[in-house]
Amino acid sequence: MPSTLGLSSVTVPPGTLRPLAGIATDCAPIAGFDPDEPMPLADYFRLCEALALRMGDEAIHLSLRPLMLGTSDLIRDRLRGAATVREMLEIIAQSYNVIHGAPYNRVRLARNELVFIVDDRGFPYAVDKDDPFILFSIEALLVYVHILIQSARASGGPLPLHSLRTRRGLADGPSPLAQWGVPIAHGADRFELHYDREAGGWPVDPAQCPVLSARTVYGGIARALGSDTPAAADPSDLAAQLAAMIGDGIDDQGEAARRLGLSAATLRRRLAERGTNFRDIRAGQLRLMAEQRLQQGARIADIAEELGFSDGRSFARAYRGWTGRSPSDGRAAMPN
Repeated sequence: MPSTLGLSSVTVPPGTLRPLAGIATDCAPIAGFDPDEPMPLADYFRLCEALALRMGDEAIHLSLRPLMLGTSDLIRDRLRGAATVREMLEIIAQSYNVIHGAPYNRVRLARNELVFIVDDRGFPYAVDKDDPFILFSIEALLVYVHILIQSARASGGPLPLHSLRTRRGLADGPSPLAQWGVPIAHGADRFELHYDREAGGWPVDPAQCPVLSARTVYGGIARALGSDTPAAADPSDLAAQLAAMIGDGIDDQGEAARRLGLSAATLRRRLAERGTNFRDIRAGQLRLMAEQRLQQGARIADIAEELGFSDGRSFARAYRGWTGRSPSDGRAAMPN
């Protein structure tokens, strides 16, 4: 049965992400981002998180109604009371309906199935609802829901997902999720995940869900996908890979080395050969993220919390060490 492991082979087809090209021009953390080249699914979620943090909009301009940063916190808080898979799915559906202001999501029992439904008819998209980018984005939302539930499973094996439906017609080409190995029904009037009905009663523990510990919905999924298989440790791009990991909240050198398929000692040696180290890469990435949030007008205390500092004063000391000035002075010096 499919799990997050099968998703590590999924790639975004060339051309799908063209609507993001203008937004991502100067803030994508993925070296050489090109919308006309295929992209691993984990990198797509990393790109979305970078854009969400820069713009202060977790919908990354997909919707005419922006989602303020903190949406993930709202979902996390509401999920704390969930005890089963079905309860978790229902809370996700209800929460996003509240956020978006209409019942676009729901859960139903049908015969021997538990079904999660995304009915986006009438959703206020910023681009055409049949654009390949929109179709892929909602298919990626199904991935998010599945990985979120899977990562909250208290024990046991993968969730029994046996099929999904998409609005994408076969004439438009098969869904990228075909690489996942799940039977897909194309040309449906909505998007659906179909589980075995009995899975609805399986226990979950949202408090221990690693996906929900990320700053945005995107970062948690990228982290889960990235943990499926070690990333290729291309020495020429090692710093960029580490920066992307740090952006996802992985700031332990040993854990980063494991995900690269290296020992911590080998990682230190390879970085030293290039005149750098993990500490400097971490500081550079945190500085970049801090400056993005300062330019957006975020509160110092909020930035400190997002970046993992104990309080605003600790963040201010670190920022002064990076730049030689206070966060307030740094914000004042930024272009409007």
